[in-house]
Amino acid sequence: MFIIIIVLLAVDQISKMILRSFLAPGDSVDLLINLRLEHIENRGIAFGMLNNHGGLIIFISLMVVLILVVASLAARHDGDVFWPLVFLVAGSAGNLIDRFARGSVTDFIRFPYWPAFNFADIFIFIGVILLFRVLIKKAPNK
Repeated sequence: MFIIIIVLLAVDQISKMILRSFLAPGDSVDLLINLRLEHIENRGIAFGMLNNHGGLIIFISLMVVLILVVASLAARHDGDVFWPLVFLVAGSAGNLIDRFARGSVTDFIRFPYWPAFNFADIFIFIGVILLFRVLIKKAPNK
């Protein structure tokens, strides 16, 4: 479990380091039609909510990561729940590392009409989708 989380964290953190080395905050470059790299330093949470409440966000994020780690350890023999939790831990920890190290989260993947995001956000999204799949699968049929 920890090896997979470390690999996912490495993908997230290395991609952010590469972006920061090539683009200053606010700069962007078009990659493909409707896809751009745009260096955003997000001091809030999803969609910029709670902007400039860093201490509160760090505390809540740390609690979430700890709860997810404990839950993933408890579920390590239940593959259905284990994998969503691994993605949620990796994504949450990736953004938490940014908050500790930089005071903000580096977002950079940008599609039109959608806020910029990063690989940690993608991992969180994957974890949520997989968790919903598990919940639907295990829901009693009526």
